[in-house]
Amino acid sequence: MSDDRTAGWRGTAELDALLAAARKKVESNWLKVGGNITVHLGDPPELWRLCSAISRSNAGLHSRAKTTRLDLARFDEWLAHPLNGGLGLLDTLGAEVPLQDKKRLAADKAEVKASALAEARTLLADSTHGDWADRWLSSLLNQDGTLGGRVAVDSLRTAARVLAVLPVDGLSLTELAELAVGDTKALSSGGAPKLVLDALSLREGVPRPADPVGIRSLWETAGVSVDALSSRVVVLRYRVAEDHIVGKWLNEAAAEGIPFPLTLDMIGRGALTNTANRIFVCENIAVVAAAARTSVAGSATIVCTDGQPSAAVHKLLSGLRPGTEVYWRNDFDWAGLHMTSRAIARYGAKPWRMDSESYLHALDARNSEPLKGAPTTSPWDPALAVAMHESGRAVMEERSIPDLLRDLI
Repeated sequence: MSDDRTAGWRGTAELDALLAAARKKVESNWLKVGGNITVHLGDPPELWRLCSAISRSNAGLHSRAKTTRLDLARFDEWLAHPLNGGLGLLDTLGAEVPLQDKKRLAADKAEVKASALAEARTLLADSTHGDWADRWLSSLLNQDGTLGGRVAVDSLRTAARVLAVLPVDGLSLTELAELAVGDTKALSSGGAPKLVLDALSLREGVPRPADPVGIRSLWETAGVSVDALSSRVVVLRYRVAEDHIVGKWLNEAAAEGIPFPLTLDMIGRGALTNTANRIFVCENIAVVAAAARTSVAGSATIVCTDGQPSAAVHKLLSGLRPGTEVYWRNDFDWAGLHMTSRAIARYGAKPWRMDSESYLHALDARNSEPLKGAPTTSPWDPALAVAMHESGRAVMEERSIPDLLRDLI
C-alpha cells in the first residue's frame, strides 16, 4: 500500500497537488470516488514518484514523463492505509475544507430557476398581457430554454408579480411594490425594476430609456406614478359633477374654453365625475390648442395624453362615469397602434379616425417619416397596419387636425 517514503508524503506539495485535483473531480461528480484524474507532472518535482507509489507500478512512468492518469479508487485505498493517514479520499478532503456537491448545487439552482420561470409564465399567461410577455420571457432565456445566468431568481419573481398587477391607476412605486409582493422597497433598487422596464419597453414597442425622464414616462404608461406632480393630463371642456376646488377649476376652465393641465396629485384629491357622455382622447397637444382656438364653449370634451398615456391619464379615465363613450386616436405609427389597442382593451375605447382610409388620406411621403420600432397589428381595422407596413411611413396626428376638428364641434 505504500513505499519506503510513505509517511514522508504527508503535508508535501506533491500530495497537496493530488488532493487538489481529486477535489475538483469528486465535487463535479456528485461526490463519488470514481474515474481517473489527469496529473501534470514536473511541479512539484517528486510528483511522478508519488503517483508511482499510489499506483504501485513504475511501468511507463519516470521523472521525464509530462502527465499520467491516476485512478481515484486506488488513491482512496492508498489514503485509507494506516501508514498514509487512515482516512479515505472523501474524509481526507472533508477534514481540510468541507466538500461541495457542485452537481447537486447546480441541479438545485436549475430547479429553482425552472420554478421561477414557470411561475412567471403562469402569472402572465392571461391573454390581456399580449405577446409582449412571451417575448419578454424569451429574452431572458439561454438557447436551451433555461433561465439565463444574468437573471436573478428573486428579481424575476418580483418583476413577474409586479407585471401581473399592472396596469394600475396612479399608484406610487412603493405602493405598487407593496401590492405586488408585500415589500415597499422591492422596486427601489436591484434587478427587478430593470426587468419590469424591459418588459414595459417591449409592450410599448420602444427602446428601454436610460434617462430619468424617459424611465418615469415608461412607468407611467402602466399607470405608475414616479412623481405625482410631474405626471399630468391636459383636458379641454372637461366638466365634472363635483364642486370641490379642483372640480371648480375644471368647470371654470371648461366654461371659458381654456385647456387645463391636471396633475396626478390634483386627480387624487377627490372624485372627478365627468358630465359629458362622450370623451375624445388625442395624443398631441396641438389638437387641443387648435380646438381651443376654433371651437365654441359647449362642444366636445377632449383629453390629451401628450404622448404615452401617463399615470394621470389612467387615473382620470379610470373614474369615468359608467356608460361614457371614449373615442381614442394616436399618431399613425407602431407605438400609436400599440396605444390604441390597449385603450380598446382597457377602456372599451372606440378608434377615432384610426383607420386605413384616414391614414391613406393623410399620407404624404414628402412630409412623413419612416416607421420605427416593432411592427404590430390593428385588430379594429386590419387594413390599417397593412397599409402602414406597405408604405413604411408614419403620419403624425397634427396632419389630421382639420378632420378631427369637424368631429369636435
